[in-house]
Amino acid sequence: MSFRTASTTQQRQSLMDLQRTQERLAKNQTRVTSGSRITGPGDDPTASAAILDFNNSIQVNTQFIKQADAALSYLTPSENNVASAIEATMRLQELAIGGSKASISELDAIRSNLLSMANAQSQGKYLFAGTATDTKPFVLANPADPTSQILYQGNSGQIKVNLDGNASNPNQVSTNIPGDTVFFGGGGLGSSTDIFQAITDLKAAFNASDPAAAKVVSANLNLILANLNKAQADLGGRQAGLIDLKDTYANFNATLENLQSAQEATDYPRVMTEVTADETLQSVTLSTMAKTNKVNLFDYLT
Repeated sequence: MSFRTASTTQQRQSLMDLQRTQERLAKNQTRVTSGSRITGPGDDPTASAAILDFNNSIQVNTQFIKQADAALSYLTPSENNVASAIEATMRLQELAIGGSKASISELDAIRSNLLSMANAQSQGKYLFAGTATDTKPFVLANPADPTSQILYQGNSGQIKVNLDGNASNPNQVSTNIPGDTVFFGGGGLGSSTDIFQAITDLKAAFNASDPAAAKVVSANLNLILANLNKAQADLGGRQAGLIDLKDTYANFNATLENLQSAQEATDYPRVMTEVTADETLQSVTLSTMAKTNKVNLFDYLT
């Protein structure tokens, strides 16, 4: 009786070839389902390093975009309130020219509204308090008297955020504008550029029926309006710069994402060709091994 078996070495080689084929199939199937041609750093070390660099840059740029958004969340409402103060000043100018004692109640309402604007908040922080954002910036000298002088409790500090990674000379933007420079102007408290003082003086002119005094207030209101317009332009310019910067970072990220995708995206036509070839090879190998084992068993029985 003859006894023949396939070479052990040949069987081992066939099994190793089958295992490699199945590993390639599994890897390519993962590439198909994930859309990424790189399933591990070993697939392409150079591309893997590039993808990591792209991803790190995208994350850094995204953080700068978030910082720009945070700055805008303070600058935008600040500008809106300054714009409202400009409208109030223009109305005061109209009253200074043609008003009378009958206008005093409106003056009181404008003063109250301006005080609310000066104490405006965003995200629980006072917009016009300088760096003392938890401190109410404008208060009555005598809380019991709504007509008493309005004082400033904030400071002149600037809140700045960095918008790039340059440690030695960073690109910074101020997210605030101190309230005293907006509502008191260059002259400061009680001066001709203090909008609250202008209202007090205008009320006194009306009570005294003094058109000459009202004319002086009108001239002061021109100074106040110029200061408010300057503040609005400053705030608007910062916002425009931030929006442009956000667009730049967003476009840069889009470019990086395209480069990243080009490095890691699955080449579907190529992968599907490889899958088909390996499935065919796997089928042939299994068939060959099955036939070999069947012949060996038949030879053993005979």
